[in-house]
Amino acid sequence: MSYAAALFLTAALLVAQTVHAQNTDATDIARQAEHTAAYQGDDGRARVAMAIVDKQGRTRTREVTIMRRDGLIDDGETGDQRFFVYFHAPSDVRGTVFMVWKHPVRDDDRWLYLPALDLVRRIAAGDERSSFVGSDFFYEDVSGRTAEEDTHILQDTVRRQVF
Repeated sequence: MSYAAALFLTAALLVAQTVHAQNTDATDIARQAEHTAAYQGDDGRARVAMAIVDKQGRTRTREVTIMRRDGLIDDGETGDQRFFVYFHAPSDVRGTVFMVWKHPVRDDDRWLYLPALDLVRRIAAGDERSSFVGSDFFYEDVSGRTAEEDTHILQDTVRRQVF
């Protein structure tokens, strides 16, 4: 499971415990899960390993550090965020950096630094559905999507007591 999918699922489960589905539609639930996953808490940092398995069953591993920094101004948060994904291994991608500057009211800015070529490549907003460093992930999987970009359907409501 991808980091983004695991983060979204965890956030959705946390939000689901506090959301009353009868008063909330599916897009509202997705919006709250997105907010919990991307904007709760302060800056973040995680070192993760990503396994890429091809159709023949061969596995390639990527070790990365993902960092998030919230944008601030004097009187509070701007809503902007900066994500950095730094590749540690294997050696052919070591030093590669993917940076996303998320903006709440316009398209995100994305760049990819390729150290072997000493090249910074801007990733256009239209390329967000392109493959991320040879994996099954897209650039938007790393930088996120808004709830409005998808259709959400509430299929069932489950009620249980929490003790």
